[in-house]
Amino acid sequence: MDSKQLFLREIHSIIKEYSEIEEQLKKPSKELSWEEFNLTKNEISALNDQDFTDESISAIEKIVRDNIMGAFHSAFCLLDGVSDPVLENDDNMWIGLKLAEKHEDEEEEDFLHDELYNSYWDWQELNNKHK
Repeated sequence: MDSKQLFLREIHSIIKEYSEIEEQLKKPSKELSWEEFNLTKNEISALNDQDFTDESISAIEKIVRDNIMGAFHSAFCLLDGVSDPVLENDDNMWIGLKLAEKHEDEEEEDFLHDELYNSYWDWQELNNKHK
């Protein structure tokens, strides 16, 4: 199987896995995967006050799955260069990024999965400037 198709199929498995949030809704934990998004006592209380049914959980998970799919689609549009990020300088032009299959003899580069969390603070600062 070609690497791109393998990657895309795995994305669908990831989307499904991360959208299955029944346990988190019914038994919310204060601590989430990333500390920045930890729930407050009021948020936990609000979730505990809900009477989640199988149908409401199914609906919520479909909405979450659709949102995650949309997020990946938007990210891939940026990579493909068919949509543009907000550029800090109007003179810049976005043409996209190219991800390529790694080879064993290649040196390690900065990893996107690490940079995602680190870049959050830059994004937050930039968004707060524009409010």
